[in-house]
Amino acid sequence: MAPFAADPTSFLVEGTARYGDVWAIRPRVYVVAGSELTREVFRRTGKGFDVLEGAFAAPPVERRARQQVGGHSAMALVRGLRPAAVHEKTGMLAAEAAALATDWPLDQEVDVLPQVNRTISRMGAYYCFGPDAPALMHAEEELARLRIELTHRYLYLPSWVPSPSRMRVYRCQRRLAGRIREVIDQRLAEGRREQDLLAAAMQASQEDGMRPGNRIAYGLATLMVAAQEMPTRATGWLMMELARHPQWADRISAEAVSLPENPAETDSTHLARLRLTNAFVRETLRLHPPTWLISRSITAPTELGGFRLLPGDNILVSPYLLHHDRRYFADPDDFRPQRWLGPDNADHNPAYLPFGAGPQICRGAALATTEMILIAAMMAGRHRFSGHATTPYRLDAKGALTPAGLRLVCRQRA
Repeated sequence: MAPFAADPTSFLVEGTARYGDVWAIRPRVYVVAGSELTREVFRRTGKGFDVLEGAFAAPPVERRARQQVGGHSAMALVRGLRPAAVHEKTGMLAAEAAALATDWPLDQEVDVLPQVNRTISRMGAYYCFGPDAPALMHAEEELARLRIELTHRYLYLPSWVPSPSRMRVYRCQRRLAGRIREVIDQRLAEGRREQDLLAAAMQASQEDGMRPGNRIAYGLATLMVAAQEMPTRATGWLMMELARHPQWADRISAEAVSLPENPAETDSTHLARLRLTNAFVRETLRLHPPTWLISRSITAPTELGGFRLLPGDNILVSPYLLHHDRRYFADPDDFRPQRWLGPDNADHNPAYLPFGAGPQICRGAALATTEMILIAAMMAGRHRFSGHATTPYRLDAKGALTPAGLRLVCRQRA
């Protein structure tokens, strides 16, 4: 496993080229590549292929809530992240993206990820909690930090093992969920009906005949962390590519002129006009999928790609492998946003899976993509970028692909 530890992505690419689309990286751990087999793993998740809960399994109080409460509140959270729901919040997201561009320190080298993370966190808070967002702004930071600091030896322990790290996580989850419950209780006491994700979940819970409580609170606590983790990494890669490709940044800047002078007036119609920006974002997600490695455990005897798999075996699938596979993308290691434009664009390429697929697909895909498009348009529209042409990446055991130490200089456009 030393070669894997030294350069995981190259090791998997070379191993797949040598051994095919299913191969054992070590006993009872298999790499699965190829579009068809990868999609089969995603599609069968929950039916013989299960997600490893790891150290961030739901705390016992949430698991009990899941058993006691009907499904409407959970489905409300899912519906509230669909593209149509995200488009209704385009103005708010655009205003936050514009504020990022306005407040960005100029003419000095800036550590990109912290700047981006604060804005992504604000977007998530307003999306989830509307006018109550200030009470919960950046409340997920402690829990997000624990995810980064968590040591490998606790990552895949069974959910019933009371490890010290897991107990820290549970305490942090309880604190965050408690703050969300305070907002829920205040809304109930005041009889307020808002137009946000929390309101939709509360209404659905009441349709289940239950008082809104733990299930909503813990679900939104998890969502707050997820809504800033992946988009922050992806937007970091986006900013790096804007610096590396100034001609494309200029084209995006010209396209951004079509946006309203007041960012809050931006709607889905304006968003649809940002074709070049959308292509740039898609190519960023293809070349640098922020979740590069995804694992599944086998729970029932099955066969995949000619391999007989038994309970206890583990599967590794990688969007990075697919996105850098010459079978599916011409010149896969080159940054070419134009591949997403024109009649032969890659929009329906079955190997494009930055958000996964199947029942465990990332529910926040539309929100994350919209945030990235708006940030790219606002930042490129106001600034020129310079800095490192490339940046090292950091991989962790949870499958994250993060630009490490990314620092850029922004100068205001004429």
